[in-house]
Amino acid sequence: MQRARRLASTAVVAVLAVTGLTACQQSPDVAAYIAGGTITEARIQGIYDQVRDELTAARDKAQQQGEANGASAEPLPPLTMPIKQRDVLNTLLSVDLLRKSAQAHGVQPAGSPTVEQVAQARNFSPQWEYTQLYAETYRLRTALQGAMAPAELTDADLRDVHQRLIKGGAADPSTTFDQFKSTLSEQNKALLQSYVAMRTELEKTVEKDHVKLNPRYGAQQVALLSAQSQDGNDVPLVVLTLAGNGAGDPYVTDVSAVTTVS
Repeated sequence: MQRARRLASTAVVAVLAVTGLTACQQSPDVAAYIAGGTITEARIQGIYDQVRDELTAARDKAQQQGEANGASAEPLPPLTMPIKQRDVLNTLLSVDLLRKSAQAHGVQPAGSPTVEQVAQARNFSPQWEYTQLYAETYRLRTALQGAMAPAELTDADLRDVHQRLIKGGAADPSTTFDQFKSTLSEQNKALLQSYVAMRTELEKTVEKDHVKLNPRYGAQQVALLSAQSQDGNDVPLVVLTLAGNGAGDPYVTDVSAVTTVS
């Protein structure tokens, strides 16, 4: 139960896949249509390429230094990228949505975590634009948390959190729902109330904006609040779910979807 009480905000962002051929097909250079504009494939690729190019240069430099010190030259293994293009899109979408919400509430991004703190925690470079945007999603969530009027938690809300904790390995699987509910601290209850309220508000914003996404970026979901499992993985607890057309089909052609990172 102790681990189940350690809740933390995460910047996991997400999008819903589309299988129909929409405006994204008509404009293949567009990754997403957002309210009042677009996110282009070139924008995403530019952010991705910065990370790839810097990591490639660092790897090549390390090899050259090794050879100068007498190490034998060996073929370099393929570069392992810490992010994918869809992570870049998700972060751009998340920033767009959260900035609009912050503006509506008249709040500025919180002072922490800093770009340097996020870079250290994720093993990113603070010079990457991706890191800077990713850190901004954290600060915007923190600021918005304090601006939200607490939601009234229902048993359905709490059962969902309880099940996610168990499934994600962040709580003892023998813990019953009644035990979880009765031992939930006031601090964590207040945290859940804020993020459930945030989810409700973001659902309304998502519906209003009618964001359309290029289908190539796949299916994901939005985690607004997470816990940490025993093995250190993030376990989404409060999630903005974008579940298709409501008829059992998880894919739609007109997607109202923004938000992690995963």
